[in-house]
Amino acid sequence: MKTLHITVPLSDKLSNRLEKYLAYAYEQIGYKVVFDKILPARARKMVDAGQLDGMMVAEKEIEQAFNHLVRVPVMLAKGSLMLYCNKDVDCQLSALDNPNHTVGVISGNSISSHFMQKKQAVTHGLKSDQLLGTMLTKGRLNYVLIVNEAHLGSLGNFDERLFQKVELYQTEGYHYLYMKHKLLLPKLTKALKLAIKKFGPLIKA
Repeated sequence: MKTLHITVPLSDKLSNRLEKYLAYAYEQIGYKVVFDKILPARARKMVDAGQLDGMMVAEKEIEQAFNHLVRVPVMLAKGSLMLYCNKDVDCQLSALDNPNHTVGVISGNSISSHFMQKKQAVTHGLKSDQLLGTMLTKGRLNYVLIVNEAHLGSLGNFDERLFQKVELYQTEGYHYLYMKHKLLLPKLTKALKLAIKKFGPLIKA
């Protein structure tokens, strides 16, 4: 059986939920998957360079930054990019255009850093949503951009009730492969749909 190396996001919520679906789907087409936990920014570069075979899940906007990735056309996640703010600050989209504000984002070519490219606030890049949640909770940052997944809630792993929030952008998440594996797409697409039938829907209706 051939082996593929797939990167896993640092969010345990997301990776624990998706792992059995992908493992099952690849098994149906004769592949064993090794899941490698790698920081998102580094993982994306490695897959795009062909050093690893694919990414468990990434937002569709990744296609704007990388040219050697192919999307498996089965939606695995759906969610929103959210602005979370401490209670004592002005929590509006306009806050991201204030050059005196510092906004926490995921480092690298992430949906949050991409969103901030045309904004005036200073960005502070961190490696994971959980670290952003920790910085917000400890008051080290007043503003952070974190993905809120439709089924799992905030991937930042913090008590959302303690903070203000504003939805900025809705997105979808897909499994991505390095382009040399694009011939797997028809079979893998069918196999992933089969996995969803077996284990239940991943996306809320």
